[in-house]
This record gives sequence, C-alpha cells and structure tokens, in this order.
Amino acid sequence: MRIEQLQHIIEVNNKKSISEAAKTFFMSQPQLSHSMKNLEDELGYKLFRRNRGGLIPTCQGKEVVGLAREIINTIEELKSLASGEANLTGNLSLTLAPGAFNSFAGLLLTRFNEKYPNVNLMITEDIGIAIVDKVAMGACLMGVPVWTSNDDDTMRKLLDSNDLAYEEIIEDDLCLVIGKRHPLAAKESIELADLEGMTFVDYCGRYRNLLRNCGIDTAKREFLIVYNREVMKTIIAKNQGIAVFPRFFLHNDLFFEQELLSYRAIEKITDKVKMKMYLIYSRTEPLSHSAKQLKKMLSEIIAGNPS
Repeated sequence: MRIEQLQHIIEVNNKKSISEAAKTFFMSQPQLSHSMKNLEDELGYKLFRRNRGGLIPTCQGKEVVGLAREIINTIEELKSLASGEANLTGNLSLTLAPGAFNSFAGLLLTRFNEKYPNVNLMITEDIGIAIVDKVAMGACLMGVPVWTSNDDDTMRKLLDSNDLAYEEIIEDDLCLVIGKRHPLAAKESIELADLEGMTFVDYCGRYRNLLRNCGIDTAKREFLIVYNREVMKTIIAKNQGIAVFPRFFLHNDLFFEQELLSYRAIEKITDKVKMKMYLIYSRTEPLSHSAKQLKKMLSEIIAGNPS
C-alpha cells in the first residue's frame, strides 16, 4: 500500500469518476484503474461500485476513504512541522454569502496567499441555502452563509440533517443604510414612523419579508429591487432610496470609508432581529492542516473587524 494509492481513492471518491480523477494526477485512466485494483487486491474487497451518478464507495470503501483522509492529513501536518507552514500545499475551496464575499474575500485571499503561497485557495459567492447544499455535496470544502436570528433554529436543524458542523463567527445588527445627505442622516436612531413614505432599495428581493416580519407595512412602501450591490449603494448614496442591511456587510467598503453612506439603528428592529454569520463544513471528513489554518484565519478576519 502506497501513499499515492490513498490519494487516488480520495480523488475518485470526490470526482465519482476514474477518468476525471486521473486528470488530477496527470495519469491515464488505465493507470489509475490499475492502481485501484492493486489496492483492492491487497485489501481483499471492493472499494467502489457504480450507479447512475458514477462511482460511489462500498461500505468498506467509505471506511477506507475516511481513514485515507486522516492519513493524508496527518502526513501533511508532519510535513508542515518539518518544513514550515509556508510550504503547505493543496487546494481549498470556500463559498461566501454575497455580503461576506464583498467585505472579506479580498482581504482573506491576500493574507492567506502571503502566509501559505503554495496553497491554492478558490473563493466563490452564493446565497445561504445554496452554500449549505454545496458543502453537503462536497462541491466546496467550507462555506459562510448568513441568516437572521428568527431563522436560527430552522437553519441549525437543516445543517444537522446534512451532517454539517457549524460555528457562529459573528452576530450583528440589522441597520438602516442611508446616504450622506438623506433627511434621516441627522438622526442618531430611527423610529418606524420615520420610515413612512420612504423608498426602499431591496437587494435581490430578499429583505421585504424581513421588513414585514419586523412590523413595517411593506404594502405602503415603494421598493426598488436591484441585483447588484454596487448599484444598490449608488442609489442610496444619491439619496434616491434607503435600505435595511446587516451591519457587518459594510466593512472594507469604499462607500462607507468615503462617508458617502452611513448606517443607523432602527428602533424595535435593531434590538429585535440579529444577523448571524456561520462557518460550516462536513462533520464526517476531517479537515486538513491547511484547511484548519484557513478556518482560523477566516474567523479572525471576520470577527476581528470592528462593529
């Protein structure tokens, strides 16, 4: 049994295809098939079987793949101790919720690449439920979805049902975002009555139900639905609308740094509803040493931003 064979079966499990897995190792399909057959002959049982979705592990195969991951991760940690963390290698994938992507992806990529230049980190953007699905299916290693405190129990049950681990990174306020010269900019705290007759900018149509749940009569409000955050911020900066948005989504943003936009607490909403950001990953597959370092850095960057 060789280390390469363990790497081979891990990749076959990930890709569900020998031909696709072979591309990772710059091997031909027959070469990888031969490697797997030799390992199965040595162990005395089949590791994979075929169904409509491709190759899936047998009962013994699941255990072997799990043990193989632990062995490979342990070897990676031993190498890092011997040669220094800067020499860590591998591929990591992370999917962030839209606001988190806008605020933290650039900073995370820069810092991680500086410290671990040989690890290939890919960061993509998606919405909450899609992030849960991607991590559950193994399409990405870790994810950072966001939801309200009202949905916390429901989302935790969903994560548990998908055998996903989750750690709360930060909890923050839901605030009113306004332009520098907006009439409400002079007020330190906003009451619901102050929002009468205002035009709301709704990012992707996600916040209307939230406003309704907070006691705002959305039937009497004009909504501009936009699908681009920069367009949303431009409209607000020109005082053509206001928005309700999680406060931590405003970090590292030029509109706020240049004081074109600001945020205010909303009476009976800011204290009532909180926005929660979680880090999620599989409970069943151990994280590699490089993945643990990414997890640590991600939490430090997000939780370390001032509110």
